[in-house]
Amino acid sequence: MEDYVLRLEDITKEFPGVKALDRMQFQLRRGSIHALIGENGAGKSTLMKVLSGVYTPDAGKIILDGEEIKVQNPLDAEKKGISIVYQELSVFHTTTVSENIFTTNPPRNKMGMIDYKTMNLEVRKILDSYGFTDVDEKAKMRSLSVGRQQIVEILRAVQRKAKILILDEPTSALTEYETEVLMKIMRTLNQEGVSIIYISHRLEEIFEICDTVTIMRDGCYIKTLDVEKTCKEELVKYMVGRDVVYQYGAGTSEIKGELLRVENLCYKKELKNVSLVLHRGEVLGLAGLEGAGRTELLECIFGVKRPESGHIYIDGKEVHIKSPVAARAHGIAYLTKDRKNKGLYLRMSISNNILANNVDRFTKKGFMQFAAARKDAEEYREKFEIKTPDVDKKVSQLSGGNQQKVLLSMWISRVPQILLIDEPTRGIDVGTKESIHHLIRSFAKEGMGVIIVSSDMPELIGASDRIVAMYEGRVSGELKLEDINEERIMAQTSGLEIE
Repeated sequence: MEDYVLRLEDITKEFPGVKALDRMQFQLRRGSIHALIGENGAGKSTLMKVLSGVYTPDAGKIILDGEEIKVQNPLDAEKKGISIVYQELSVFHTTTVSENIFTTNPPRNKMGMIDYKTMNLEVRKILDSYGFTDVDEKAKMRSLSVGRQQIVEILRAVQRKAKILILDEPTSALTEYETEVLMKIMRTLNQEGVSIIYISHRLEEIFEICDTVTIMRDGCYIKTLDVEKTCKEELVKYMVGRDVVYQYGAGTSEIKGELLRVENLCYKKELKNVSLVLHRGEVLGLAGLEGAGRTELLECIFGVKRPESGHIYIDGKEVHIKSPVAARAHGIAYLTKDRKNKGLYLRMSISNNILANNVDRFTKKGFMQFAAARKDAEEYREKFEIKTPDVDKKVSQLSGGNQQKVLLSMWISRVPQILLIDEPTRGIDVGTKESIHHLIRSFAKEGMGVIIVSSDMPELIGASDRIVAMYEGRVSGELKLEDINEERIMAQTSGLEIE
């Protein structure tokens, strides 16, 4: 039997104006967990979509178990034993956990009808075997957290007995506990003979779970390394084509007077008497575990949610923000962590995304100023280094990092004084992460006040001039720049007292 379960040879794929893959090579050893890494736009997802039948390659070969194959479509890929779990969920929210896991070939009775009792029993066994005893197999998917929905999608691939499992940024929406469970699932599947392709921007995960890593850049194969024989710095260098000395910028902007004050904010069970202050020129980090209330706090400040009590002050004057429109009028901008569903208009161009968020700015005497909006978009494309030939390109065709820059452009073009950012670099490569944090710090240096929520501890520590910790809806502590370290943050976000 051939040592490699899969070989991709000279895979080439072009789209109008873009060569997404250029004679790309990839070899997956039988029974290995193989990482595929590269900057946003390097071609990782395109390569996997070729493998899983979403795209047809313009040239090249796919060799499975020593034989060349043609993958006609995703269903054909699954029949051949290739399953993929995308970063963007593809679950059915109105159906049950069991129905999502058995979307194809559910057990049937003698009458040919779906045997729900048998199906639920089989799903119960799968859930229990991977430690999800608290997940009800009969629960509707919409009642689960995004992280749990992601796990269900992975278990769907488990149920289908895939020989090759592709995981594209699987931990981007998972809690620390759910990430640990995913690692356990991967190790178990690997022991059962499943070969895994693992795409992630979190390099620490690669060193924890993978044995081999292949680096891509600009649609081309760069190098394959044994994980045990490399280091994070080497991987980053191959990914971006240069050495990256990562400076988040904490402490490099002049912090001035009070800009925003929140006093005793309460919202249902999510926020309990939350108070904090943001200064001009400051990047304030919000630390906390999943469910601590960080996102809910940003949404209350921005008017997405209506607090039940408490006060918000801007420049010392109390404001009553009852909607996002009111928040924008007060100079507040909010970048949601769910940029694809709540932040961007994916089917629209870059130019029209900026226009959609600035209709008031680009309307004159009742007429839309399309040329002015396009000029604005061109300026931000250059300023934020958005990688695209022109601003007429649909946002859906951009990489995750470039989509985040478009989202930044939409809001910064309004020249806000307060910027709220939830997970600024989730699912973004190290090179683009560096670029985005450079932009955030440049905003602070211009006098803007910035609040960031991040589950990436190094990012939070490196970017924040001050950190406010939250635990179960309350402020559990505050750390000045000189006092910030991981141990103190973890103690405060876990509800522990620090001596």
